[in-house]
Amino acid sequence: MSSFGSGVGAAAGVASSAATANPAVGYAVAVGTQAAIDASVKYVLRTWKNDQQNLMARVAGELPPGRVKAWEVRRSIPYGNERGSIQVVREIDNPLASCREVLFTVESDETESAYLASICRQEGGWRWASAEPAVLRWGALQ
Repeated sequence: MSSFGSGVGAAAGVASSAATANPAVGYAVAVGTQAAIDASVKYVLRTWKNDQQNLMARVAGELPPGRVKAWEVRRSIPYGNERGSIQVVREIDNPLASCREVLFTVESDETESAYLASICRQEGGWRWASAEPAVLRWGALQ
């Protein structure tokens, strides 16, 4: 996906340069187009990852500790579809928030990776609490 912005930017730059007969204009259009497309793609991917984490937190919030449940994300385009399982490992009750430690897997074509994360109950339900891989904490750095 990272080369998509480069290709479109290059095409826009060549077209602009040919239309204006000015290579500086073509270069500026190419760089601007690439930056805009790359930022848009990163925004969409961050939004998708945030939606996936919220789905996983909702699933884990409904589970009793020790029980395993499958989760799956299906998108309208065949990119970013993921699945796995999630299990509540332990409850973490404290005066500030009710939290849970969860163990989850992410399955791809031939591999399965396991991760440990935290979720906490907030006003809107259960949300991701770990700094990694929670996308809201990283903002524009991703």
